[in-house]
Formats: sequence, C-alpha cells, structure tokens
Amino acid sequence: MSGRLIVVPTPIGNLGDITLRAIESLRSADIVYAEDTRRTQALLHHLGIRKPLRSLFLANERERGREAVADLEAGRTVALVSDAGTPGISDPGAGLVQDALAQGIQVDVLPGPQAILPALLLSGLTPSPFTFFGFLPRARAQRRAALADLRPLPWTLVFYEAPHRLPAMLADLLDVLGDRPAAVVREISKLHEESRRAHLSELVAWSAAESVRGEIAVVVDGQPPEVDRPAPEDLPAIIQAALAEGLGPSAAAKIARERGYARGEAYREALRQAGRRPDGG
Repeated sequence: MSGRLIVVPTPIGNLGDITLRAIESLRSADIVYAEDTRRTQALLHHLGIRKPLRSLFLANERERGREAVADLEAGRTVALVSDAGTPGISDPGAGLVQDALAQGIQVDVLPGPQAILPALLLSGLTPSPFTFFGFLPRARAQRRAALADLRPLPWTLVFYEAPHRLPAMLADLLDVLGDRPAAVVREISKLHEESRRAHLSELVAWSAAESVRGEIAVVVDGQPPEVDRPAPEDLPAIIQAALAEGLGPSAAAKIARERGYARGEAYREALRQAGRRPDGG
C-alpha cells in the first residue's frame, strides 16, 4: 500500500499562524521534505518535533521528487514544506504533487498561512475577482511581455517580488499598465509589516529613494473601463486652449490625458505648440 503526501503550509512570519492540523501532520510524518532544511529544522525545534529531513528546492526538485515518490510507494507518510506559505505556490513542490497524483498516491493539501489574500485586502483595492501571477520573469523583455498580456484584464493583479528587483518591476508596471492605483505590501504578519498604497508613479519614486526590504507583494488595480476618446483632430484645440490659459506643456498634456489621449501623443503636441522639441531644444 502506498503512503500519503501531506502538503503543509508554514508561517510566513508569525509562528503563531501555524495551524493545529499542520502541527499534527508534521508529527505524523515519517519524513519531511523541505525547501531549506535549516529553516524547517528551526520550526520543528520550536514545535518540539524531531523528524528526518531532506531538502527539495528548485535545483534538485526533479531528483528529490523521485526519491519522495519512492518513499511514498514504500508506504511512508511524507510531509512537504517550503520556507514559508504553501509549497508549490511560487515555491518548489508542485512537481512532486503532480507526480504523486499521477501515481494514484493520496495527497492532502492543508489550508494555512499565505501572503496572497492578506496582501490583496491590505491593498485597499477590489479583492474579487483577482489574478495571482506570482513572480514576474527576471529578464526585462520577458517581464514586459507578460505585463502586456495582463494589461487588458479588468480585475486586480497580485505579484510577488524580491526587494532588489522592486524598482525595475514597478517602473515596468507603470510603463506597460499605466499609472494605476497600486500597493506594495511587505513583511506580512511580521514586526515591520507595511502597506504602502499610492499610484504606480508615486511608488516608483518611493522605491527609487528608499531601501525596501523583506518579503514583498505588489497589488495593482485592473484595467479601468474604456472612456470615450475625443477625435484625433480635437487634440490640437484641447492643447491650444490649455496653453492659452497660461498652463505649461506638461499641465496641458495632463489635461489631454484626462480626456483619453495617450501620454506621449499629448505631450508631443503640447511641446509642438509651445515651440519646443521633445529633446528639450
């Protein structure tokens, strides 16, 4: 008879967030496969549990997954944990779950701590429906391509990001999605938890000026409804009227953007009428 695979979520910050069922599952397991055995050993020590540990992380997931399936086929109860949250959700483990299911092995997935829903609610944006993407690609071209696919979606978007990549990621969000309401939520359930809510342009400036640390979730508003856009031939008249009131090119372009024109299109027309070149000449 084959064993049982138990996917055990672990706290993302506060150790008090672990569930009674998670503790009992760790106690009943014959072996624990963990993303980082050192961190899991500290958690087990805190809970007063001693179990054999094996690492299962991104680089060895396929090899260790085969070992775990062999343990399961031998009748052992295997617990799978990641450093924090639910294994397989932006963390290693999904491959093992799929392999176990394909072999007809019993799989139990416990509910428990995760960052997605707290970040979504703390953002202050519409919580449902939403799309969870996880980590965007590290390469800029691939990241922007993924964002272009997400741009038309009318519902809230949730991402994870590493601190050192946050400024570049926010800049691409602004450039590809436009200046939408958003939030950076970090260190959920930890001592220095913070939720910063603003438009993407403000968050870009903040992340460039601050050294942001910790585990980060970024929540972005969905695509706003289409607005009636004035005919292209109306743009010069809109800019002309704004400049006639004594506004500068940037302010005049902002008025046009509020009427539905693209940022670059409005700004170029404002510069043209003000007698300036886009390069500042």
